[in-house]
Amino acid sequence: MNALDESAYAVLADELHAPRSVDNDGQTISGAEAAAEGQRLLMLATNQPTIDQAVGVALGRPRLDAAHIGPMWKVRATRALDEKVRSMASQMGITRSEFIRNAVAAYSL
Repeated sequence: MNALDESAYAVLADELHAPRSVDNDGQTISGAEAAAEGQRLLMLATNQPTIDQAVGVALGRPRLDAAHIGPMWKVRATRALDEKVRSMASQMGITRSEFIRNAVAAYSL
């Protein structure tokens, strides 16, 4: 199962059946209104504050290099460092791997 737990699925199910999905006359929404509602639901489903971040989470990370897949590094860290990296990555809205890649790239400049 991904990062969404059962309670999050219940919230999403409630949202999908909420009156917001139709207008006051019970008609299906369309156009810009439907697009806005879809974006709202995607942000809710991915627990992201912006649509760009929600799309990024929904699509997953892009390949590092479409022409070739780079090497995978395996490193050990202290528990304290791991917690700090996880916390900082979460605050930035990126994965731990992306945070570490960015940190190594910045350090190597």
